[in-house]
Amino acid sequence: MLFNSLGYLLLLALGVVVHWLLPHRLRIWFLAAMSLLMYSMWRWEFTGLLLFSATLDFVCAARIAATESRRRRLAWLLLALVGDFGLLVFFKYAYFLVDNANWLLPHLGMGTIRPADWGFRIILPLGISFYIFQTISYTIDVYRRTIPPTRSYVTFLVYVTYWPQLIAGPILRADEVIPQLEKVRTFSFDQCQAGCWLVLAGFFKKVVVADGVARMVDYWFGQPASNLTAVDVWVAALLFGFQIYCDFSGYSDIAIGSAKMMGIEFPKNFNWPYMAVSPRDFWKRWHISLSSWVRDYLYLPLAGQKFQTRSVGGIAVAADEQDSGSRRRTTMALILTWLIMGLWHGAAWKFVLWGLYHGLIILAYRSIPLLQKLPQKLPVLAWAIMLPLAMIGWIPFRAHSLAQAGTMFLKLFSPAQYHVAEGVANLSVRIAGESYLWAFLLLAMSSALYLVLRRLERRPLPVAVETAGRLVAAASMTVLILMSMSAKEVFIYFQF
Repeated sequence: MLFNSLGYLLLLALGVVVHWLLPHRLRIWFLAAMSLLMYSMWRWEFTGLLLFSATLDFVCAARIAATESRRRRLAWLLLALVGDFGLLVFFKYAYFLVDNANWLLPHLGMGTIRPADWGFRIILPLGISFYIFQTISYTIDVYRRTIPPTRSYVTFLVYVTYWPQLIAGPILRADEVIPQLEKVRTFSFDQCQAGCWLVLAGFFKKVVVADGVARMVDYWFGQPASNLTAVDVWVAALLFGFQIYCDFSGYSDIAIGSAKMMGIEFPKNFNWPYMAVSPRDFWKRWHISLSSWVRDYLYLPLAGQKFQTRSVGGIAVAADEQDSGSRRRTTMALILTWLIMGLWHGAAWKFVLWGLYHGLIILAYRSIPLLQKLPQKLPVLAWAIMLPLAMIGWIPFRAHSLAQAGTMFLKLFSPAQYHVAEGVANLSVRIAGESYLWAFLLLAMSSALYLVLRRLERRPLPVAVETAGRLVAAASMTVLILMSMSAKEVFIYFQF
């Protein structure tokens, strides 16, 4: 069931009411049943795959904790990792590997592989990248002895399958969630109200903003790249940047708000990423739970540094570069991490290019002293540089192919391409003219809103004024949501 639907709101309301009416010992069973039911509404047969992954890591983690033998502990960890990554590679990357093998094999004088002869078609299970990462983090944390294994399979199952975040995160750590599931929670009106506000804000971001600009994004990326001007490319990149942000952060808001209404706190997943003043700052603000996961389970171990244990702060961790050897290791770890980060997002080379792009701009900011000092000395200029860097980074992410992404990138570096297309100038193509206008409005309005909220943090309004403002905002968002819900666009990150 889509989050951005009235059906989800009805099920959420029912789930919240029943959850609080049940005694504590039955709530965990209700959450497990509700989570499996919600996932089964997509394809019930893949529920077994989800249960297999959860059971594998629950058993392996328990065996790791039960033995002091380093060899046996490592064997159980490897079993869990092979099982988890085996599922991920098969369902997500099988066709990608076959396509690349079919390009290489003829050059070696060998025949190609025909997936049509396999007798089955591989379907990517919803949320597999997210729940696999979540189960892996649990087993590794038990292996590292940073957490004890839970003795309750049902509690662990809810940690893995909890429906608000199962499909697209946030990626949770066991020590952040399992203690909350085990303790006796009492209903809090303020917490429930805050959850409702987040759900409403998430719906607004997704239904009104993200879905509202989706047709414009489709228009620009559906054009032959050779027909676009450099200004068109900037507009396309900017619009998709806001689409994917409002789409994904909208999902995160709905997930965090839904859990909050049941007394469970999730870590924040987005924090105004387009206000970042450096790549380091951007990845402290964008998809924080994923970048923190990559930091602790991939980047820091590869760089030979001490891992962290919380899904906060993102991947922005200073590297200890005391000598040339450590600098080389850190650089290699950085690039490898971002190549893997790109592949995690999708089984295509364009995602590898996206990851490499971000790795290189992080490396540039680490290597160039002027860029390092800019955020502290001239933050407005630093923001004005980082914003376009972030936006054009979305081009390979959204492009249909590497060739399209490459052509669009070349347009940006060609001075002769900086002019407004004739169809936009005379408004003969209405959607193109609307795109230019919305790109400007989204940038201006989001920047203004950020500045206003920052000011209100320092100088809060009187309670009566704030309450009235919230009521007006809630009513306005509700009306706009209801007016925009005729077309339901699937969340972008559901494909990952």
